Amino acid sequence: MKSMLYHKQYLKFVFIGAGSSFFTMRLVGDILSEPSLQSGHLALVDIHEGLLNETKTAVENLVGYAGGKFTVSAHTEVKAALNGADFVFFTFATGGYERWKNDIEICTSHGVLQSVGDTIGPGGIIRTLRTIPAVLDIAGEMEKRCPGAWIINYSNPEGAVCLALQKYTKIKSFGLCHGTPDTARWIAEKVFQVDPARLHFRAAGINHLTWFTNLTLDGVDVYPQLMEELHRSGMDKEEPISAELFRTYGLYPAPGDRHVGEFFPFFLKDQVLLDHDYAWKNNDFAAIDGWRSNLRQLFDEVRVRNTGYEKFLEGSGETATHFIRALVTGETASEMVNVINRGYIENISNGVIVELPAFIDSFGLHPQKIGALPDGIAHKCDTLGCEYLLAVDAAVTCDYSKALQAMYLDPLVSNCNYPDRLLKDLVKANLDVLPESWGNFL
Repeated sequence: MKSMLYHKQYLKFVFIGAGSSFFTMRLVGDILSEPSLQSGHLALVDIHEGLLNETKTAVENLVGYAGGKFTVSAHTEVKAALNGADFVFFTFATGGYERWKNDIEICTSHGVLQSVGDTIGPGGIIRTLRTIPAVLDIAGEMEKRCPGAWIINYSNPEGAVCLALQKYTKIKSFGLCHGTPDTARWIAEKVFQVDPARLHFRAAGINHLTWFTNLTLDGVDVYPQLMEELHRSGMDKEEPISAELFRTYGLYPAPGDRHVGEFFPFFLKDQVLLDHDYAWKNNDFAAIDGWRSNLRQLFDEVRVRNTGYEKFLEGSGETATHFIRALVTGETASEMVNVINRGYIENISNGVIVELPAFIDSFGLHPQKIGALPDGIAHKCDTLGCEYLLAVDAAVTCDYSKALQAMYLDPLVSNCNYPDRLLKDLVKANLDVLPESWGNFL
């Protein structure tokens, strides 16, 4: 049966975490630039009223400039915003940016280095514990207020959030991440030095550790030339971890060394070993602060100076509107999504969250069958998928034992002498954003 959204003229979009102003503006810009989306309502939600109001002003300015027939509202409470929603974007981080930095500092004090710390590792696990309760609360409200809506998740840990939504709720959902398409674009532009539109790919794995199974340039298989082209272009030195994993496993990974290195912790080194070819140090928050400052300047051009709109209307590279267009118009699209494995990857356990391509049309989402991945890759993904299962179940049931089991499975924890102490330190530092019963384990 076709989606209820097929040929629907007026759509309601809800953005939860709209205080992440730059990312929200990028998504709104994509909606305003999509010809099939002519009118609707944009409901912005964030618990930080100041940031929320700033985003509302900027979005209203952008809508006015684009000439879209969209109204805008702002909400500090999610319930009213969800009434009648068609699409709900998750872009929030429970505890925010400073909490993430604190996670990294605590882990470092226990000898665990993380180049990102938002996906796996102790940082990813504690982020799961504090994020999943909010995710399920919102989905529960959606079951009452907009049961036919879709959740499009961008919140990290992507895999954990998508697993929780698809395992514990009735709401239709999937997760998107630009990492794999961006890596394919990098391969086209930097390695083969061609227009990215000429390169087509197929990939599968888990979020932040996918593997290209096919690469074709103008319809011709170029995988046999990839290692030679990486070396010729010098890109094997720019992403040395990915190049080394390609040599080892026979498939090229995504989305770049900063993420994939966390799944193989021997690539993460401390300051003393930074001359190592593959060394990554802890997450560089000074660099992230600079990046955030630059994004803020772009945002303020629209919010304060009422200029700079084109940056948000030229296409963000995110793929959410491709999915929305397919549901509304019946056109077919193919995008990388995060869904529970139901036989799509033969040698990864069913029930594990995976990232793979899916077709989208007016009938909905159709994950593609991948077949089997190389054994070494499949076993790696399966183990990490089990870690997600344990961490999500721990978050849902407030089960300290399962959280610790997830820690024991995690490759980054191998550098930690006392995982139990590390987990307790992380829980203690997050008690204000965790369910109250977590305090019983300290």
